[in-house]
Amino acid sequence: MSRTAIRNIILLAFISLAGIIATQIFWVKKAMDLKEQQFNHRAYVALKSVSDRLIHDTKNKVQLDGINRKASNYYTLDFTSPVNVRMLENYLIIESKNQNLNSDFEYGIFECTTDSFYTGRYVNIQNTGKIERLKIKAKPSENYYIGVLFPKKTSYLHDDLKLLIFFSIVLLIVIGFFTYTILVILKQKKLSEIKTDFVNNMTHEFKTPISTIALASDVLKREDITKYPEKLHHYATIIQEENKRLKNQVESVLQVSQIESHKIALNITEINMHDLIENIAKNMEPRVSELDGKIRVELHAKNAIVEGDEVHLTNILYNLLDNAIKYCDKIPEIQIETINKHKGIEIAVRDNGKGIETSSQGMIFEKFFRVPSGNVHDVKGFGLGLFYVKSMIKLHKGKIALHSTPKIGTTFTIWLHTKDNKNGK
Repeated sequence: MSRTAIRNIILLAFISLAGIIATQIFWVKKAMDLKEQQFNHRAYVALKSVSDRLIHDTKNKVQLDGINRKASNYYTLDFTSPVNVRMLENYLIIESKNQNLNSDFEYGIFECTTDSFYTGRYVNIQNTGKIERLKIKAKPSENYYIGVLFPKKTSYLHDDLKLLIFFSIVLLIVIGFFTYTILVILKQKKLSEIKTDFVNNMTHEFKTPISTIALASDVLKREDITKYPEKLHHYATIIQEENKRLKNQVESVLQVSQIESHKIALNITEINMHDLIENIAKNMEPRVSELDGKIRVELHAKNAIVEGDEVHLTNILYNLLDNAIKYCDKIPEIQIETINKHKGIEIAVRDNGKGIETSSQGMIFEKFFRVPSGNVHDVKGFGLGLFYVKSMIKLHKGKIALHSTPKIGTTFTIWLHTKDNKNGK
């Protein structure tokens, strides 16, 4: 399946999931609104029934001026004459149950003129089997109002929506697993593409030396080759060099296997990084000079002694310099600079090459990854060099960073503990 088809399927899947989530949110909100409307209606009907009972049953003349909703869970009943408090509480309980308004409430009687509290209390609607008698020592003035508060209205609304909320959570979990699965599939596809690219590169890299060895062998099989010792030596040298090249390629692959299985043991010695850098730069100079380029070495670090494996640290620098040459589409200008920083030594390798696109920089240290170049195979390699570099730097408890600008150049910065600071001294 093509990458475009997979991308379209994933896009449609996420659009569908977004639609499901939006629909679920809409129905949850709709259910909440409906539940609140039902609560408000039941509360109003219950309070209206309470006021009707009080007007009907009281011996005194009771007048109701109205039922007002002051907040989402607070109502007031305005009376112009006293009511029986015991009757009030009894009717509030009865009518709340009649309306299936199984929510605790508080009621209070307040003076209208001074807004002072006269009497009232909190009622647990689940424990009202026996209503206690209230001791009323005084009566309010004729102008007063009754306030009824439902403090647990939110809990009451959520009780009936628990099942819907549970299914919403289950849906979110399913979406989470779906998203994780998609990410795993994409990662596996990416790994598959990288491995396919690696196999193609390996086939290409092996094909050339194998073909060269085959041609040289055919020449050496000729009966008259012994008459030309120079040619005999030349073709034997070709076979030897190509065999060495194959050996190095195989070793680079085996080296990665050893890194992953943690079988590499470092041979730790004291190393002067300045001496190491100067030797490597000297060895690479002829190759750079062939391209009319140059290597500049600027060694500013005062402490250049590290404890590490000389072979692997040498390979690290060779890899970085080799990349600086291979990925340069102009006359190469390479700079190696050292400074002491953060109780260690920082080594910067700068080039003026092609640079690396931002989209590829996050994967440049991954195993088998090579910067995409279409069908052009102009740079040899398996995509293992920078993976090896980062792995070895990590084994030395160091750090490596990348800064690259396309068409301008790339800088790799290595930081290693210096000897005096390796243990944090």
